[in-house]
Amino acid sequence: MTNLERNYEETLVAYFEGEIEGETYFHGLAEHFGEEGAAEKLHLLGEVERCAADVMRPVLARHGLRPRDTAVLRESGRAYIARDKDRNWAGFIDHVVDFYPTYVVQFEALERMAPPDDQEALKRLTDHEHAAIAFAKREQAGDPASAESLRDYITLCEG
Repeated sequence: MTNLERNYEETLVAYFEGEIEGETYFHGLAEHFGEEGAAEKLHLLGEVERCAADVMRPVLARHGLRPRDTAVLRESGRAYIARDKDRNWAGFIDHVVDFYPTYVVQFEALERMAPPDDQEALKRLTDHEHAAIAFAKREQAGDPASAESLRDYITLCEG
């Protein structure tokens, strides 16, 4: 196995594990915001993370990769809640808009490393970050349909 293959496979596992942690994080974070609609939107973000993980499962299986135990990942995801639970809703949304494009860059780099059989799934993985950012930008603008991109991603995932 070359270093590039090992790096690709290690990154696949790490990103998959991040989606499991993210699902737990968003669902748990929903308990900490009192603004109207915030909890529902955070639960949608959690479902987007679940869908992104589901997109990756066949890729991991194809490469014979095994992530850490789900219970361990969920505990890790709960630990991230403390980082953001004291933000106000606007501050959280600003954080998504400002920081989540970093994830897009990382996922696009993974796409470039991927063999052809993995390309479609990894594009769908990257798309989940685009959906989260689109949501946050619309939420910043006060758009009452801000969660549309999240619902669309979930529908595509489950369809």
